[in-house]
Amino acid sequence: MTTTPAAPAARPGAVARLRAPGARRWYFGASFGLLYQAIEVTTVWTAGSGSVGMRALATVLLFVVYALYLVLPPLLWPERTRVRIAAVVGYWALTCVLFPVIGPYTIWTWTLIVVVVGFTWIPRIGSLLMLLAVVGAQLLVGWSVDWINGLLYTPYITLSVGVVMIFFGQLIQRNALLRQAQHEVARLAVSEERARLARDLHDSLGHSLTVVAVKSELARKLVSRDPVRAEAEIADIERLAREGLADLRAAVAGYRDVDLEAELASARTALAAAGITAHLPDDAAVVRPELRALFGWVVREGVTNVIRHSAATACWIELAARRVVVRDDGAGAPRDIAVPPSGPGNGLRNLRERAEAAGARLMSGPAPDGGYALEVAA
Repeated sequence: MTTTPAAPAARPGAVARLRAPGARRWYFGASFGLLYQAIEVTTVWTAGSGSVGMRALATVLLFVVYALYLVLPPLLWPERTRVRIAAVVGYWALTCVLFPVIGPYTIWTWTLIVVVVGFTWIPRIGSLLMLLAVVGAQLLVGWSVDWINGLLYTPYITLSVGVVMIFFGQLIQRNALLRQAQHEVARLAVSEERARLARDLHDSLGHSLTVVAVKSELARKLVSRDPVRAEAEIADIERLAREGLADLRAAVAGYRDVDLEAELASARTALAAAGITAHLPDDAAVVRPELRALFGWVVREGVTNVIRHSAATACWIELAARRVVVRDDGAGAPRDIAVPPSGPGNGLRNLRERAEAAGARLMSGPAPDGGYALEVAA
């Protein structure tokens, strides 16, 4: 007997509930619980009393009870706990209309009550209390009729079936919640991967295209004055375009990383092309290994912002074991920093996310001696 409870924000109608995949699985499993009820129907016609019409009425009422047993759980799954409890109690009360036509043998149908209790996702304590109430009522009925044939084992069967169904139902519900959690984890993983891809594309293509734009402008100016140097700049543009394409492919594949030494070399070339004097460290070996990739991103983003936004004449990059600083003597903050954290995505926010993921802190703002400084420290 396996099924999945449905609890969508907008509750489906009765027909949709009864036709849901979880409901169909319930019908299949619950049908096995009706097999032994053939004994109840047989008893009505072989051991019962009264006219044929009364026995036919008893049979019709039994089939109504069985039909409600099949449809009640799917109808109740989206409802609140209070509604589910009230519906199960009402179903139990409805079965009592069988007493006038089949007498104390009605308590055999109460085994179905505890199955419904187990599969309407009533909290465990409430389910066990309802089970004890049903078994207690069976004991009272059996005792009142001196345990006539066929009733002696009814409470014990109901108790054992009820305990199994309640715990089985709880297990199925937890499995369903686990599947929902797994789907949510998968959805968040997809969202995180999209954010990673967007961040990598922004950082890699933003840097590459900035350098390409600067070099293209320089090559255009040099075409008539210094064709040889213009040709060299164009060759650099071609190389940068190919590197940008390789970065794009690597970012999409998810294997892309940043090399700090390569970023320093790229920064030197890009700053020179932009006419900005570069003051760069000679050796990046001082940086701790686990921070080298992060600091590479800092150098890339910092230099890109210096070229794009600062109107600087000089740029300094300082490296320490747990610290990197990119500063300039330009006009002030890059436009990116003016975007609030809740606004659109930008390079500095991407860099802040990378820093936080590595346990580092990003600081940015006007430098004490003028210009702008970007610092990341772990």
